[in-house]
Amino acid sequence: MGNRHLCRIAILATLGASLPGAAGATLISDTTKNVSYAGAGPTNWFAGGTTSVGDVIEGGNDFDTQKVDVSTAPKSLHLEFYTQFDGDDLGAHYADIFIASDPAHPDSFDYAIALGGQLPYGGVAKGFYAISNNYQTSIDRWKNTGYIYGGQYISPNDSLGHNAPVVVTGGSALPGWTVDVAQSASGDGTYPYLLSVTLTAMNNNILKTAFSGASTALLWGTGDCNNDSVYLANVPPPPKVPEPPALALFMSALVAFAAANLRRRSAAPAVTRLPRNG
Repeated sequence: MGNRHLCRIAILATLGASLPGAAGATLISDTTKNVSYAGAGPTNWFAGGTTSVGDVIEGGNDFDTQKVDVSTAPKSLHLEFYTQFDGDDLGAHYADIFIASDPAHPDSFDYAIALGGQLPYGGVAKGFYAISNNYQTSIDRWKNTGYIYGGQYISPNDSLGHNAPVVVTGGSALPGWTVDVAQSASGDGTYPYLLSVTLTAMNNNILKTAFSGASTALLWGTGDCNNDSVYLANVPPPPKVPEPPALALFMSALVAFAAANLRRRSAAPAVTRLPRNG
């Protein structure tokens, strides 16, 4: 096999090893507790109960989310929620997903992934949004309904109750992002619904506008009643793809190295083999 062909194989193999691929999924179990509400005040979360704090509030298993698979690929964040909630029960629907990108304020949400299911109920179209106070909490959504619901989530950051955002109502829809939402069978007999959400940036510049830190925090209230919320801390950002100039420079250096090695081989003195005596 010629040296030139060997050089080409070496370049392709090295490039293949340098390109980032999908990161392995991290399975995160739901341990987030909620504070149950009725009207605008806390209440017991099950009949005869003595506390208003629990993993799933009223409605029982109908609203229980057990675990989340979190994975990343170049420019993409992928979330898979294993849940008992089918997205339409007792007037509740899937909540939107809220993102805290500032580690100094992990319970202040400045971005949100709108799933689109709340559009008929005061929400916005599917997309990625920069928000301030452009959302309804579960208290806003359910306070006059007579139902018991999870008005607050207990944050792992300070062990305090925080009003849970559940519906994006405004803000700025960010261009250059796509949001894919799908529901399928999970294969889990107890948690039969798999809600898959993928957020993807068009390029690296767009990616870093929202994911410039080392990690983010995510909150999903399962339903807009927040009867079971899932708080995900320290979620890694989607990786960037190699920038074209850096990739071209790397290729040039590799080709130059291979060419120099080839020249050294060509310049080596030839070895003359003498015939052996018969």
